[in-house]
Amino acid sequence: MSALAAILAMFATAAPAPVTLTVRYSRGSQVEHVAHLRCRGDSARADGFLRTTGAHAACRRARKIAAFLARQPSSKRICTQIYGGPQRARITGTIGDHHIDRRFKRTDGCQIGDWQYAVPLVPRIRPGVTP
Repeated sequence: MSALAAILAMFATAAPAPVTLTVRYSRGSQVEHVAHLRCRGDSARADGFLRTTGAHAACRRARKIAAFLARQPSSKRICTQIYGGPQRARITGTIGDHHIDRRFKRTDGCQIGDWQYAVPLVPRIRPGVTP
């Protein structure tokens, strides 16, 4: 077996990163909605508002954006001053080796963009429609 074939075989058999996340979401009120996502190999479970998203879709997205969720946004970003709504969310837990503790809100253009990038782990916000 060539070295390239061995490397490809290693990646082909590697199991997807395990995901254990808790997502807390509010619409700006004191009422908080909580959802959990658990992914191990090909198994995926979700409860709360993530149940309607679909556990497998949420697991794929979580794994894809793990590095984004694990780091805090730069404080030097230049953001448009546009208000997207009172919604707030916090995602905590682990994705593989990544420790996740990321807060989201929709109070400027950068944060609205971050929120949209994290969908479906946070609810999709449609203009004029309150989720």
